[in-house]
Amino acid sequence: MSLETASWIMTGLGLYLGIGLLFGLPFVSFGASKIDPAAKDMPLQARLIILPGTMLLWPLMAIKWASQKEPPIS
Repeated sequence: MSLETASWIMTGLGLYLGIGLLFGLPFVSFGASKIDPAAKDMPLQARLIILPGTMLLWPLMAIKWASQKEPPIS
């Protein structure tokens, strides 16, 4: 593998993780409780624990979050 190829791979990985971080911060703040109601009372430390996984799996989490239906207001 050439140095240029390795540079492109690292740049792509950095962009992917950067987008994951930008998605992950609002997700662990607001989105996790929409997907899992038990996450509503999750403390900050637990939210920070799920942040790295959210950064890696952000496309799947975005689809899951977007597909959630709002519960009817009673």
